[in-house]
Order: sequence, then C-alpha cells, then structure tokens
Amino acid sequence: MNWVSIISDLQKSGMTQREIANHLSCSQSYISELKAGKKGKFISHHLGEQIANLWKEKLPPSA
Repeated sequence: MNWVSIISDLQKSGMTQREIANHLSCSQSYISELKAGKKGKFISHHLGEQIANLWKEKLPPSA
C-alpha cells in the first residue's frame, strides 16, 4: 500500500483532504501533494504511523 492509495481510500470513505489534514496536523495542500505523488518519498515515521492508523480506523478489515 502506498500513500496515494491510502489517501484515495480515505477520500472514498467520505473524508475530505482537509479532514485528513486536520487529523494528521498538516496542511490540506500537503495531503494533495501526497495523493498526487509529489510528496511522500520521505516522510517522518510519526506521520506515517498517523496516516496508517487513520486508514485502519476508517477502513477496518472486512470480516
């Protein structure tokens, strides 16, 4: 899974880029750049964990 897919999944779940950014304490433009693949090659471990945890929270595995 990559950041582009994770951001897309979060948006498909009904979240806006602004809501995602607010959960991660970053800017909406940063989320847009992650989704576009312009950023994300090197992100902090902390931010990576936050994105993964948000994804797990919003898109729990199917039973």
